[in-house]
Amino acid sequence: MEQFGVLTLGSRLKRLSDHLFIQVQEIYSQCDIPISATYFPILRLLQKTGSLSVMEIAERLHLSHPAVSKQTTKMIKETLLEKIVDEQDQRRSSLHLSEFGLNAMQRVEPVLQEMKVVLEKMTCFSSENFMDGLSYLESQVLSGSLADKVLDRLGSIEIVLLERQHEKAFYDLNMAWLERYFPDQITDKDRSILRNPQQEIIEKGGVVWVAIRKTKSADSVVGTIAFASIEDGSSNNKKGEVFKLSVIEHAQGKGVAQALLSTAIAFARQQSFSVLSLETASCLKLARRLYDKNGFVEKEFPAPSLYARADVYMEKSLILNTYRDLS
Repeated sequence: MEQFGVLTLGSRLKRLSDHLFIQVQEIYSQCDIPISATYFPILRLLQKTGSLSVMEIAERLHLSHPAVSKQTTKMIKETLLEKIVDEQDQRRSSLHLSEFGLNAMQRVEPVLQEMKVVLEKMTCFSSENFMDGLSYLESQVLSGSLADKVLDRLGSIEIVLLERQHEKAFYDLNMAWLERYFPDQITDKDRSILRNPQQEIIEKGGVVWVAIRKTKSADSVVGTIAFASIEDGSSNNKKGEVFKLSVIEHAQGKGVAQALLSTAIAFARQQSFSVLSLETASCLKLARRLYDKNGFVEKEFPAPSLYARADVYMEKSLILNTYRDLS
């Protein structure tokens, strides 16, 4: 439809609307929320105001009276709303949330908060031309699943070892990160590692973990991290490095990166490594705060980095110092 420009504006907006309603309903279904996605404006309005007549609801939401009447009739049948008849004028009545409706709105609140985060990311753009902006919004909303993105933020995350079924996600997630931050510095080595984590990391003695949300069909991968041993010729000082730490954009801010890094640190300690190192870039402020918080200290590069984008080298000592109180 895009080729016809503004002549299909209504159709394109309806397509977006229909898609969003379907996705939101899928989220509600997965989270056992007993409401329809189309009910939300009325439910939210009554949650904030207490009670209103059908006419008042229509005026507040700029909807037609018949449309609101039809919706509220359904909601009364589903016990989400209760009707109160005016004792002084039997022809007048108002609507308010039932106890069931109040409970449903309380249950949906965490879902709405995560949905808001995902939708704000999708709509965070500027455009001087409305149709160009609409095209960008369509690309964000219609590509991929809004429901999956919200559920990734809501669901419990497990850190597991990389399996064959995760390899495409390992490539896609890390390549998306590189293309976002360093599109002109993607090397052949990057591509080789991302395409062949089994051969390039695991078969060489390394480990790869992925952060997943379990679903009925397949694991939803939201983050990755890799670990490798560093040969430095010292048998008394085992060194390891972490790399390929990335979290899919829509799941950021939920502690996934911390969980992945903690897993790698715990593994290195269990395997008696004394030092854990990493390379990063000074422009990645959030990553730097994460490493600082976890005890990594910036040092001079022990050898030139293989990556031009890496301008910061950090180490964390894994030796636990214990002190005995001799006083």
